[in-house]
Amino acid sequence: MSIKQILVPLDGSKNSERGLDMALDLAGNTNRSIVCLYVKPTSVNSVKYGELFNDEENRLMRIAFDFAQKECKKHNVKFIDETVTGDAKSGIVKYANDSSRKIDLLVMGARGRGSVKAAFMGSVSNHVLNKSKIPVLIVK
Repeated sequence: MSIKQILVPLDGSKNSERGLDMALDLAGNTNRSIVCLYVKPTSVNSVKYGELFNDEENRLMRIAFDFAQKECKKHNVKFIDETVTGDAKSGIVKYANDSSRKIDLLVMGARGRGSVKAAFMGSVSNHVLNKSKIPVLIVK
């Protein structure tokens, strides 16, 4: 299997940064690219608080992308940023499983920013692991 494009979901957590670190190690200094995906949630808060919620989510997204871009540049790896809106679980899986995107590997942290924690692995990473059609590497 040839790995040319690695998908890394980001949410600003230390665990998502560990996923990025692993992806950078795997990419090395080759002709590979890292696609950083940020899923902007839709929730009652986005409707209730409107612009305030969106501004905060955009700020968090920008911080995550800025960090990832700097890390990719340090490692001489091509950086691509992508954003989708919706539920993190389904957003990541839908993006990864879209064959037109040509993602070869998905690397993600075991837990993210979510407030509810699963017993052994975050519910998002567990869902992605079970629903993804491409190889998934979960980083603890």
